[in-house]
Amino acid sequence: MRKYLVLLIIIFIGALLLRAVGISSFPVGFTQDEAGLGYDAYSLLLTGKDQWGKSFPLVLRSFGDFKMPLYSYLAIPSVYLFELNEFSVRFPNAILGSFAVLTTFLMVSKITKRRELGLLSALFLAVSPWHIGLSRGAFEANLTTFFIPLGVWAFVKGISRPRFMVLAATSFGLNLFSYHSARFFTPVLILVLVWSYLKELKQMGGNVQGAILSKYKWGLLIFGAFFALAIYTMFTGGAKRGLDITIFSPTDKWAAVSDRRYEATLQGLPDFYARIFSNKVSYVFETFSKNYLSYFSTSFLFSEGAGEWSYGMIPGRGVLYLFEAIFVLAAIFSFAKKEGFSKMGLLLLWILVAPIPAALTKGPGFAANRAAVMIPALQVISAWGAVYLYEKLKSGYGNALARAFLWGVLIILLGSLAGFLEDYRYHAPPRASKAMQYGMKDIMATINSIEGNYEGVVLSRTLSVPNIWVQFYMRLDPSEVQDASHVWLRYEKLGIKYLDQLNEYSLAKFTFGDIVINDLKDRNLLVVGRKEEFPVQTKPIASFNYLNGEGAYVLVDANEL
Repeated sequence: MRKYLVLLIIIFIGALLLRAVGISSFPVGFTQDEAGLGYDAYSLLLTGKDQWGKSFPLVLRSFGDFKMPLYSYLAIPSVYLFELNEFSVRFPNAILGSFAVLTTFLMVSKITKRRELGLLSALFLAVSPWHIGLSRGAFEANLTTFFIPLGVWAFVKGISRPRFMVLAATSFGLNLFSYHSARFFTPVLILVLVWSYLKELKQMGGNVQGAILSKYKWGLLIFGAFFALAIYTMFTGGAKRGLDITIFSPTDKWAAVSDRRYEATLQGLPDFYARIFSNKVSYVFETFSKNYLSYFSTSFLFSEGAGEWSYGMIPGRGVLYLFEAIFVLAAIFSFAKKEGFSKMGLLLLWILVAPIPAALTKGPGFAANRAAVMIPALQVISAWGAVYLYEKLKSGYGNALARAFLWGVLIILLGSLAGFLEDYRYHAPPRASKAMQYGMKDIMATINSIEGNYEGVVLSRTLSVPNIWVQFYMRLDPSEVQDASHVWLRYEKLGIKYLDQLNEYSLAKFTFGDIVINDLKDRNLLVVGRKEEFPVQTKPIASFNYLNGEGAYVLVDANEL
């Protein structure tokens, strides 16, 4: 046990360093979602209300996209200790991402009764490119990688020691408020857990229902309260985000279905039959199937990975290391041969269910953030493949070859980690800077230094929710923002989905919206926008570029227009 403890501490320290060192600068930039979560934490800390004036909200309106609130609440202590900045907002994720390594060890050791598998699973998670990327930014999708394994461990332990069911219920309950994908996944995983441990539950005496109600009543009450609150939020704005991004609400408003049906009728197929093959149901089924299967493709897992740069991950690099393909195949083979570890079916069901929320959403595909609920189950399966091959080599060819295999795995693992870190530090920043809103801090610092010379400041909505940069980097008084946001709510009355789609809205001396040159000429205003939004002959006060050299934004004196 001492040996395992020492190794686990070493793995944890390594995981912490990989997730916490340099988080203010890497991932490069700072997204509007990160700034929004951070400012809501700041507002809750100082006033007990979010930026929209809602007291202790169960859902954050944010920019009109209604985010889950847990991350902002978790960020309150670090914002209090380190003030409002990139480090304080990202710090909670780095810490919980590191502790996810420990909860994974506990979970795997408990359900498999194999500490060596738990240790290797913790190691694979600690160096996972998928998990490292998500842990280094204020990405709420990562929270579930801590709360789910903690909940599973406490659930299994709680079967014989019911007080741990309280911890399980709390962990699962909090997870309902961590991320939209986790909200769907958590209840399903609990049902899978109950089914997987039905035999153990029956052994508690009496019928299963009676045993559960009598021994685990406090856990049931706690999770029931969280679940009821989660349902309640669906009627107070919480469902808006989910409905807007699903494949049930396509961006083209079903035009693709109509076009396909029309194409068939032009080729002579009667409209009645064309409707059988081209309709909303067939579209949703086909889209969901393609999306779902994509998360099990070798492209997503081992070569292409995440489909966008906005969440700290690296598109063009698999969410697992390439060498892990061998271990995943070995694990599947062992399961087919009925040589898998105890409760391996539970982990496989976890993996099969996890991509469903991601598959139901529209977007660029390979949404690794929405599929984050697959972590750490995938890493556990990969680790088991390595253990399985090690044991086969040991039993078939002796200790020497097995040890050589083990050392080979460790060397390849460290080499793969080194390759990822080199990519993350030196190649990803210029490619990610635009998606990660690089430069906003410098822009706001420049504005802050010269705004006193102007009657007002106009920020183009091309800055992606421009008000949040002012609120965050200038640390505006939340009470002032709350007063202004009551006026901003007119966006809903106009039938607009998101705040930054308003033509114009204001906060103190700042105005946000479209840049209309004729309305700005000959006025003592500082204007911020993209270079192409201004006349060609305009000479900016300052220019800002992304790290790849592409022009980002310019500051212009309206008197010079």
